[in-house]
Parts: sequence; C-alpha cells; structure tokens
Amino acid sequence: MLFRKIFNHFSLIKFSIRTFSHTSRLYTKEFIDRHIQSLINDNEFASMSSALLHIRSAGHRVYIIQPSMKFKARGRQSTTAQLQLSESIALIETLNKWRVVGHGIYTLKTSGSQRYLYGKGNVEKITNEVHECQATAVFVSIDRLSLIQIDGLTEKFRVPVYDRYSIVLQIFKNHAQSGAAKLQVALAEIPLLRYRKNDSELFKDREQNLRAEVAKLEQHRKLLKKRRLSIDIPTVAVVGYTNAGKTSLIKALTKDASLQPKNQLFATLDVTTYAGVLPNALNVLYVDTVGFIADIPTTLIEAFRATLNDAIDAHLIIHVCDISHPDYVVQYKTVLQTLRELDIPSSKLESIITVFNKYDLLNQQTSDEQDNNEEEKEKIFSQKSMPDINIENNNRLYISCKTNQGLNQLTDILQKKLMIASDRITCVYRVLQGGQYYQVLVNDDICTIENMIVDEHDPQFIHLKCLFSKTAYAKFQAHYSGASKYQISKDS
Repeated sequence: MLFRKIFNHFSLIKFSIRTFSHTSRLYTKEFIDRHIQSLINDNEFASMSSALLHIRSAGHRVYIIQPSMKFKARGRQSTTAQLQLSESIALIETLNKWRVVGHGIYTLKTSGSQRYLYGKGNVEKITNEVHECQATAVFVSIDRLSLIQIDGLTEKFRVPVYDRYSIVLQIFKNHAQSGAAKLQVALAEIPLLRYRKNDSELFKDREQNLRAEVAKLEQHRKLLKKRRLSIDIPTVAVVGYTNAGKTSLIKALTKDASLQPKNQLFATLDVTTYAGVLPNALNVLYVDTVGFIADIPTTLIEAFRATLNDAIDAHLIIHVCDISHPDYVVQYKTVLQTLRELDIPSSKLESIITVFNKYDLLNQQTSDEQDNNEEEKEKIFSQKSMPDINIENNNRLYISCKTNQGLNQLTDILQKKLMIASDRITCVYRVLQGGQYYQVLVNDDICTIENMIVDEHDPQFIHLKCLFSKTAYAKFQAHYSGASKYQISKDS
C-alpha cells in the first residue's frame, strides 16, 4: 500500500459551534474528530506528497520564468509581463524559507504547448541563468504545465519545476489552520498529485474519504446557515483579490481591535464570521472569505466551494478592490469571473457593492479637501483607465481602511441595500412608556429598535422606530392584533 489504511469512520462528528457574543467576533470552537485528523495528518501520504512535489524543509532558491504572451487573453489586455512578474515574486516570497534568486521574462509566441515550452535558444539561456544563480527550483508562472513539459524542463534544468497550481497549493497548505481548511486543501492536492504520477486510480480511496468529509462540512455549513436564519441576522460576504484588504475592511466596519490583517497573499483561508452593528442598530454578520487570484485551475477554487457558498448565501456582497495596485483592472475582473463560476445569481451580482480600497495610496500628497471631492476622484479614476468595466456610480465607492475615508458613505449604502435584501420593514409605534407593547417591542427581541423619541405632546408616550423582518412582523401582527392602532407609519 502506498499509504496506510484509514481508521474506521467514527459515528460522532463534533463540528464547530458559532455563538453570537457580546464582542464583535463570532468565535469558533474547532470541531475535533480523530478520523479527520488521521486523514489529514497521514505521515506516509505527507512524505509521498513532499517527494512528488520536491518540498524541502530548507525551502528553495527559486528562478522565476515569467511568460509574456504574444497575444493576450481577453480580460488581460491591461496587464504587463512586469506586473505579472511582481505577483509571481510575491507568491514565492509568501512561502517560508523560499526566496527568489533570479527571474526572466520570456515571450511565448505559440500557445506554449511544446515539450520545453520555449525554443532551443531560450531554453539554453534559461538553463545557464538557473545554474548561475544556483537555483534549486524553477517556477514557471502559468496556471498549469503539462506532464510532458514538467518532465522536459526538469530534465533540462536539473531542478524541480513548479507552476502556479503547485505554488498556490503549497501556500494554502502552509496557511491552513483549521480542520476545515486543511481538509479542503488536502482535497485540492489530489488532482495535482494524480497528475504528477499520471495515475488516475492511485489516490482514489483517499479522495473518496476526503470528499465524504467535505460533504459533512457542507452539511454542517447548512446547519449554521439555518441557525443564522433562525436568529434572523442579515449577512454580508466580503470578497476580493488576495491581499486587497478584505479583513481590514471588516475590522474597520466592526471596530474589532482583535482583528490583525496581514500584508500577505492568502492570509485568510477559513471563512470567518464577525458581528457588527449598523447605524440603525441592525445587527449584521460580515463573512471574510478566501482571496482569489488569476491564472489558477478552477479545481483549486472548486475544493473550497463548501466555504465559498457562504458568499453565495449572503444577503449582500462587498467586492474589495485595491485601487492602488497597478494591475487592479485584471484583479477586479478575476474576482467577478470567479464569482460567475460559482453560479451566484445574476441579481446578486448586479447588487454587489464595489469598494476601491487603499485610495489614500493613489496620491498621498492630495489634501483632505481634494480627497473628498468627487470630481477629483473621477479624474484620478479615469487616469487609471478601466476598460470594459461598467459600474453604477451608487455601487462604486473610494475608501481607505487606514484613514476611514469613505466608510461612512459605505455604511449608509450598505444599510439601505441590506434593509431591502433582507426584507426589512420599518414601523413607528406610539406606545405608553412601560406598557405592554413597549415591553414586547423593546425586550422580546422581535425587532430592532432604531431609536426612541418621547412624544412632544404627551411625555407618557414614546415613539419607537422598529425594524422588522417580514416574517417577524407577520408574527407580531398575528399575536398582537391590537398593536395596529398604535402604528403611526410603515415603510417596506
């Protein structure tokens, strides 16, 4: 056997429980199951994986080959090979003990389907540079090399050869903290290892076991969704390209000092939920999601569908885009394309709130008055050129999580859209202070009290501005039919 048999399946799975606490974060008690842990931490399989992918504890000295396409794919016209190289370098530097010792940009005149990817002259030049910088590995920054190309280039360079799939997967393995994240990374690894061994049956048993556990994870996620629905708290999924500032935005919106965003690619792999409160006192859950990146096979993202479904299920989606990044157009389009591949309904895609983060970095010499000037924003925005992107003005905001610029405007738009998306009703009641309806509305958690105003004509009465879900409002009306005479306004 290539790796040991998995233990018999335990009947009891202890999944994570998320509770709404007095702090702004929803803490997770990690599920513990020996079967899952033995499946993830199979030492024999881990050794095999490291051998197949040439992973060393000492890391690697990496030479990067950055292909420059003669004919750019649709959606990539605005980028440059130099920008792509910068991202490739960042990917390698994200891995502990891996460092870039050399790199080169080489034009692909064809589709790159030949055995050595390039012609004889370029291959010889690259080989010399790999040896001169004493590289122990080569990273070819395209989504996926063919098995023939991996064998051919390894033969030429005499060092391990990686593509974006294998590098991003290695980052995922290093950053996965929870059992859920490790489980999904392990599943994403199977197609790569099977591909490298050119054996479709080799990892069949392991894949079946992993898929079974991921299916349980999906069932658990559905239970959490059902629970969220039962407590009737609207949810907002925060998505974006990796390192665009998703966690920073959630920290700014929730005022959660415990959140420590990292300036690192794929810092967040687990879908984590945080509690916040909008200005109208409505509780809201912000869902932090795994970041997206260009040019990786869909099988890698597909393995995270169980957790990415939280974005599909959310009432609203906020798309965070780093406007200070020189390649932000491609990043923007990559995220939208990935969301489409997740089969998110078009109505939800159309309602996405797009926030262009790190606006303060665009022109740090600009005064606060200019920063707040919409014409100045549009001028800078147009100078950056965004071809083929059509965003309604009321769905496009310029913000800075560092300076809090634009966050009040974002909160206002978010509040209005969330009231509609979550089917909220606003009602104002004039009730006797301390009376039956006052006690029910204020103390029974049947609604959210946005504000209370003492009646100007009779201080014994108070005006309660209440936010109901349509379901809660119907139940309230059915149980307290006499409340209608105290209702002085209603907006739906």
